[in-house]
Amino acid sequence: MLIGIIGLFLVNLFGSITISNEQNYYLLKEITEAAMIDAVDLEAFRNGLGYDGVNQITDGDKIHCISGIPGTIRIIEQKFVESFVRRFAEDASLNKQYTIRFNDIDECPPKVTMTLIVHEPYNFFSMFNINFESDQVDVTNTLSAILENKTKSTKINY
Repeated sequence: MLIGIIGLFLVNLFGSITISNEQNYYLLKEITEAAMIDAVDLEAFRNGLGYDGVNQITDGDKIHCISGIPGTIRIIEQKFVESFVRRFAEDASLNKQYTIRFNDIDECPPKVTMTLIVHEPYNFFSMFNINFESDQVDVTNTLSAILENKTKSTKINY
């Protein structure tokens, strides 16, 4: 009987964390892709980089592309963060705590690295009124994404 209870406990605990972790990973992946597409700088794509004063000299940490060449994809960091947070807030589960860390955002070439930490409560322990030092576990997903142009065409249809 005791082995059966322990088995049910482990299946419930790991099943809950695994299912929600998979959902969080795909949520992070899809929202990152959509936010990067939202943040594409169309003016820089059409006319080349550097039209707004941002170039290798003024912001060398964010821009690694040659200025003045049309067809180069660039994202705007503030638009990406805004779009990501808005989309994530719309789709995330309301009964969990999330921590989003933007580890690295390069505007050109467009690359982002972010970490999503989900604070998962131990729901199964609450049924038995068992108190631990920590009543939650932190599940971490880290994602790096690069936005590429599939063709060398300078036409963009929006």
